[in-house]
Amino acid sequence: MEAKDNGVKLDVNTQIKIVFKSLTKEFASFRAAYNLGKKALNLTQLMKELQSYELILNGGKLV
Repeated sequence: MEAKDNGVKLDVNTQIKIVFKSLTKEFASFRAAYNLGKKALNLTQLMKELQSYELILNGGKLV
């Protein structure tokens, strides 16, 4: 999957870095687990995992 921003193509690793930089401190454990597990997810898979983690953080409710 590639994203375009002002004509610049971003590879999946760059996309994931951008997503991680946008996360709040509540996602620090998720970020650590992702980095320690050396998961290789595409952007869609990462977003689904983040949504699942958000559900856990918020007692089953998406914000």
